[in-house]
Amino acid sequence: MKEKKEVASRCKDKHICCSFTGGGSQNDHNIKLAPEKCAVYTSFVGLSLNTPLPVSKWPKPGVAINWVLPPEPVCSTDIDCKKLPKSSCVPSAAKGPKRCLCKVPYKWDPIKGACSKVKCETSKCRGERKRKKMIAGLTYTGGTIAILGSFAILVYIHLQRIKRKSREQLVRERQQILNANNSSGRSAKLFSAKEIRVSTGNFSKENVLGSGGFGEVYKGILQDGTVIAVKRAIFGNTKGNDQVLNEVRILCQVNHRSLVRLLGCCVELEEPVLVYEYISNGTLYDRLHVSCSSDHIEAPLNWKQRLAMARQIAEGLTYLHFSSVPPIIHRDIKTSNILLNEKLDIKISDFGLSRIVDNEATHMTTCAQGTLGYLDPQYYRDMQLTDKSDVYSFGVVLLELLTTRKAIDFSREVENVSLVSYMRKMVNQQKLLDAVDSFLKKGASKLVLETMKLIGILAISCLDEQRHNRPSMREVTDEIEYMLHIIEDKGAK
Repeated sequence: MKEKKEVASRCKDKHICCSFTGGGSQNDHNIKLAPEKCAVYTSFVGLSLNTPLPVSKWPKPGVAINWVLPPEPVCSTDIDCKKLPKSSCVPSAAKGPKRCLCKVPYKWDPIKGACSKVKCETSKCRGERKRKKMIAGLTYTGGTIAILGSFAILVYIHLQRIKRKSREQLVRERQQILNANNSSGRSAKLFSAKEIRVSTGNFSKENVLGSGGFGEVYKGILQDGTVIAVKRAIFGNTKGNDQVLNEVRILCQVNHRSLVRLLGCCVELEEPVLVYEYISNGTLYDRLHVSCSSDHIEAPLNWKQRLAMARQIAEGLTYLHFSSVPPIIHRDIKTSNILLNEKLDIKISDFGLSRIVDNEATHMTTCAQGTLGYLDPQYYRDMQLTDKSDVYSFGVVLLELLTTRKAIDFSREVENVSLVSYMRKMVNQQKLLDAVDSFLKKGASKLVLETMKLIGILAISCLDEQRHNRPSMREVTDEIEYMLHIIEDKGAK
């Protein structure tokens, strides 16, 4: 409390006169008059001005400090901000000094003197954070999908390019195979994959004509209306592919009325395809063994028809063995590989196992292949293939024409399962005519029965265990031709 003369003059006749001048940063004061004195209380922390307490019980003076939060450190470059992680040196305000301002999402904490993450405590903040996380997640997911999609597209394009190059290489290799060992100079017409798919209805099951170990045969119609037979190898069967390509090479070198005519091939598909003339009347096997047991019953073949078929088959094989240059061994002669047209003329087919023989070679060594019941046993034993192996198979076909029995039939007695074994037994017992189809013998003249017997003996000679004892196909053809002339001259059927 301070007393000043200029203030005292204002008191005049007052008993007690006090004056107080506040100042500085004091923000509160309280003055109270007592009978004996004046008292004043000053404080920085504040005191209720209406306090009832006497002056003696007033609290001790305190200090209330008002201060400004410390700002971020001043800096010149980012190097000055090393002591404050997660900050960078940037201007804090217009014309203000550069300071180490915290990077997003950090915020300056003046109490800790560090850059700290802002704590999200309000619902609005949490919703905003959730929204940002969702956007970030969707962005990340979308980006990942886009990257993976782009990668998948690139991989697909790369694989397609590899596949296309592999197919082109495969086509070139197949064309080289077809051109190899082709002494005739003829080449098969190349059909496009599109032509083959369109003609067969994309290999529709409704167009299947037959199937075998090599694959399936489909009926097709070309754009010009030509009806064709399309043979397709089994997918992934390398052996079947080789057989189809081998068949093209063989058929490009032959031309005979008793051999099926090759129209061309397709090497663009994953499996090679052959295109033949369409033979409409099925196979000789079907005509002999299936037609009578099926709903579509056809008249049995008479003896003259069967002899004519035997002659055509023999002529076809004679052409392969003696007229073709170089000679060709069919290696799979059987009734299911002999096709019939509408006039019942025969067409030998399926040259997949056929082999071209060197003119100077007596035989060729190869793994024995063929069909059970038709396979030459000596070829099976010593792996030496000659034209006499075809003679053996033809002998079995002759027996089927004579007896209308299957080459192998497990429904027969064990000792008679093989038609060859059964006929040898009948010949040895001099009962050959007993084995002849009863339909053929019915109403036949003695001369016709004699030709049946001679054909049976000819067939047995073709089936001799030793190949050198078998006749050649040329000799067989002459024999059949002679008997057919006898029948025709006598007007017999």
